[in-house]
Amino acid sequence: MGEGMRVTEILIALMSGPQDGALLTFETFLDSGKPAEITFGRREECDVCLSYDSQVSREHAVLTYDGEQFWLEDLRSTNGTYVGEEKITGRTEIAPGQLFRVGRTWLRIEPLPTVLGSEDDLPF
Repeated sequence: MGEGMRVTEILIALMSGPQDGALLTFETFLDSGKPAEITFGRREECDVCLSYDSQVSREHAVLTYDGEQFWLEDLRSTNGTYVGEEKITGRTEIAPGQLFRVGRTWLRIEPLPTVLGSEDDLPF
C-alpha cells in the first residue's frame, strides 16, 4: 500500500459458483488494534458462507489483514485451500487481486484504500 494509505474495507469477489459476481464488503476495524479476520466455510456463522459448495468444510479457511499484509490460512479442511493452482499449508501471504480457491469456489481480494487526512488535502 502506498504511504498515507490504509485499507478500511476489504472487498471479496466471488468468481465462480451460483454467487459468481457477488461482492462482499468487510470493514477492517484496524483501530481496535486487532487484525481483520474473514472466515470461509459452510457454516452460517462464517463471514463468507459457501453452503452450496459440498467441497467446502464447515470451517475451511481464514483471511487475515494485519494492516500491511493479507494472509490466507487453511483450517485443516478436507479438500484444501489454493492460491492460484498451489495448495497452501499453514499461513500463506496473498496479494490483493490474486485468485484463491476454497472448495470449488474461486474468490479474489480487492482492498479499497482510503486516503488518510481530509478531502481538503487532495491534490486535485
